[in-house]
Amino acid sequence: MSEQASKSFLVPLSILAVVMVLAVDLFIFSFQSQPQVLSHLGLTVLVAQLISLLVFYKGEICPGQRGRLIKVNLAFALYWIVWFVMSLLSPEPTFTNVLCLCGLSIVYFIWKQPKEEKLRNSFLLMAALVGGLGGLAGFMSLSLLPLSDFAEYNPIAPILAGVILANLSLLIAKSRLQGLIALFPFVMMILLILNAAVIFIFLILNGLESAVNSEGVFAYAIYFICHLMIAAILAIHSVKKWGLSINTLFILLFIGACLPLWMRFV
Repeated sequence: MSEQASKSFLVPLSILAVVMVLAVDLFIFSFQSQPQVLSHLGLTVLVAQLISLLVFYKGEICPGQRGRLIKVNLAFALYWIVWFVMSLLSPEPTFTNVLCLCGLSIVYFIWKQPKEEKLRNSFLLMAALVGGLGGLAGFMSLSLLPLSDFAEYNPIAPILAGVILANLSLLIAKSRLQGLIALFPFVMMILLILNAAVIFIFLILNGLESAVNSEGVFAYAIYFICHLMIAAILAIHSVKKWGLSINTLFILLFIGACLPLWMRFV
């Protein structure tokens, strides 16, 4: 995708990325049997927002880049609004509404950040603290789940998707932070290996009985094949010394966001 096209479609591309994550999350939620409203990919959006905050706080970006990244981050509000409404309609109390309020607060802080540097940094630091509270709420939600649900709600997978989403957001915003952007594939590979190792250990220790049936074997096979696909894409780009394009990151985001889906069937 050309630079001119990506600038012209900045808002649509931002919305498309968020809608993709939201659609996958709602699809996974449609299989959920428990009464609580729990998002599988809330950490994905939160991680992308926190990385954006780091860019706003530490990155040497011009006003144009700052403005474009603000527009990209506004799209995250759509995800949080949908899940906040769902959490309000839930018959069971949940930490999801706290996570959603924190996510929406970060969107507001980024949108309304002052132009004066010292005041802006204080504003962004406050947003980071709110993001930390949101992360705590997300992990509190996960801690209340039984151990048998760990594979489905394993936090490493959505964090991986969050790094991909952050990378995509920076490219859509035409960020020139090449050092940070070049670091993303390495972080993705580390998280990918860590996630595969954690799920493999979980399978050995707790999930052997779920992998005996054909449905469980198929789900685990697809899950690890997705890891190999992501690893292959990252490896090819690394060997060829290619940068990850917007189109490639959309593919990686879809594969990464779908990881919890396959664990729903074990």
